[in-house]
Amino acid sequence: MATPIVTDGSTDRVREAPRVVLPDNPRLFEERAARFAQLAGGHPMGAYLALMAQVAGGQQSASGARAAQPLPARTVEQSRSFGMPPLSAQGHQRAPLWHDDLRDVVRAVRADGAPALQTALDRLQALDDVSLEAVADRVLAGTALDEDAALVPFVGAALQVYFARQAAALAADDVSHCDVATICPVCGTRPVASIVRIGAAQASLRYLVCALCQTEWNMARIQCSSCETDKGVHYLSLAADEAADATQAAVKAEACDECKTYLKIFNQEKAALVDPVADDLATLALDLLVDEQGFARSGPNLLFHPGTG
Repeated sequence: MATPIVTDGSTDRVREAPRVVLPDNPRLFEERAARFAQLAGGHPMGAYLALMAQVAGGQQSASGARAAQPLPARTVEQSRSFGMPPLSAQGHQRAPLWHDDLRDVVRAVRADGAPALQTALDRLQALDDVSLEAVADRVLAGTALDEDAALVPFVGAALQVYFARQAAALAADDVSHCDVATICPVCGTRPVASIVRIGAAQASLRYLVCALCQTEWNMARIQCSSCETDKGVHYLSLAADEAADATQAAVKAEACDECKTYLKIFNQEKAALVDPVADDLATLALDLLVDEQGFARSGPNLLFHPGTG
């Protein structure tokens, strides 16, 4: 259901816009794969971005291969009544279905991967179910070990498929009243980034994008996505001349002096094809810049671990 939202202060008009946007785009991962491939050309991290294009292609294959598992009616009702994420990443009992999603992702990457990559995939496929679930738990908790580094992008990708499929099967009304504005109303995960959308009722509105289930939810601009303050919020960018580079102009780091965290914000008005996951990985140089200024990133990208760059 559309929810009345007052925009970010540029106008005092009240607009009918969705509070929550579920990941029901059947081409979500296909479009992400295309964006990764586009960004890979001539990029210093081109090989990694090209690999992620293959991963996203595997995600697309997996996403349509299986149906979502129905949630207990009581879980959905509690979500509506108490503002609780119905698919809590930490509390949801994952179905083994996500192992099949992982196999699809691995299959998509195996074809022309480098020997070192094949070694990591062999190691991943050799894990028993208990060990694999333990890696998944660490990825979701943000406690992945250095020894997990080579496995993180593939496990993270499979978990994204599984949780996005589950999220898409929900009704927006079931998840529109989460009490915590800074976490995903569906799975309780932090956002990977935020994006200023174009088109229809969402035009010029900022949506946070879940790092796990890909659900989007509205938050006013010029407001910290971690502590919700509007004090001390400022923006950092790599582009010296933003008019000269649309891709760089489309991304800034929204940094907060109050809680000393930051999250990237992408602007579709400046780069229509921008993807919050793909473009986040393509702009890791901005993370380094902001880290050097004493700010900590507030949300993860599940396709990356510091040991994999």
